Amino acid sequence: MATAVAGLSGGFDHRRRNLVVALVAVGVLLVLAVPARAYLAQRSEIARTRDQLAEVRRTNAQLKERKARLTDPAEVQRTARREFGLVGVGEESYSILPPATAGLVLPNAWPFDRLAGPVARAATAG
Repeated sequence: MATAVAGLSGGFDHRRRNLVVALVAVGVLLVLAVPARAYLAQRSEIARTRDQLAEVRRTNAQLKERKARLTDPAEVQRTARREFGLVGVGEESYSILPPATAGLVLPNAWPFDRLAGPVARAATAG
């Protein structure tokens, strides 16, 4: 009878050992899952940051090129003429306005209803 009890307790110890091993394995997986997730998140953040750095470097190169161009007096003069309409001493500046597309349109409410007739007569007389 002692052998039968020993056999039962041996099977019970085997199950207990398997349960403990399984629990330890699950615990290790849980402990490793958090750092693994953080590692993957950091990798994607590093990739985004590298893309941003590349864009900043491209912009920086363009700005350095523009800075080099702006040290040329001829480029400064072209920019001043084009963007600010500046003219040199003795030069004259002319602006050509686009043709008028529509006549004066007044709302049909007071006091504009009293002005529509005189404005129309003045426009046809001139």
